[in-house]
Amino acid sequence: MKRYLILSWALVLVASTRLLGSPSQWECEPISWDQTPELTDGLFTATIQTRCSVLDDRPEGIAWLYEKLQEEYKKSEKYRIHEGPSPIQKGSHQGLLYDLTDKVSEDGNDLAIRQKVELWTDGKKELTYHTTSREIQATGTAAYLKHVWFRTQVAREQDHYKVLLQNHVEIEKPWFALSFLFKPMSASITQDKFEIARDRLIQHLLSQPQLNH
Repeated sequence: MKRYLILSWALVLVASTRLLGSPSQWECEPISWDQTPELTDGLFTATIQTRCSVLDDRPEGIAWLYEKLQEEYKKSEKYRIHEGPSPIQKGSHQGLLYDLTDKVSEDGNDLAIRQKVELWTDGKKELTYHTTSREIQATGTAAYLKHVWFRTQVAREQDHYKVLLQNHVEIEKPWFALSFLFKPMSASITQDKFEIARDRLIQHLLSQPQLNH
């Protein structure tokens, strides 16, 4: 049964790299469900989240992360930009809007998520990164993924970042999957892969270039 749920890896940005930094540099609260996992009319839905604190006293952090995300969209072969970046305004914060496709291939499954991506920041203390799927094209078990969004909020507080991560997923139950197994296994794998996304973000925060003093 578990092989039919491998599609859950597609819910987040795939990362296999080792987490940089020592445990003393970061701390996260236990992962929790912002929306309790449910299986209704054959559709699994859930929203998972965590809050982290990451030590860092380099003042270029938020601006660097904002630029880093933009560079990834431009240079990585896994992204195809359809439109953007287009300027957006979120309250007093400036930002960018993308229409892009994120391509992933793993374990014989090909997945292309066309998504709306929003980045906005005040340039100094706050940054928000939000993606929402518009269209999902997939082969194999990944075809059961119907909708996903991912949201990251980063706030600078003196010598550390406060980070809120949230991930929402909707997965169609295959006809052959048993309901009483599908729900808990989907929840378990969703949580495992959410941890990968959390660690990847922390890696971004800890891998910034040092300032020259």
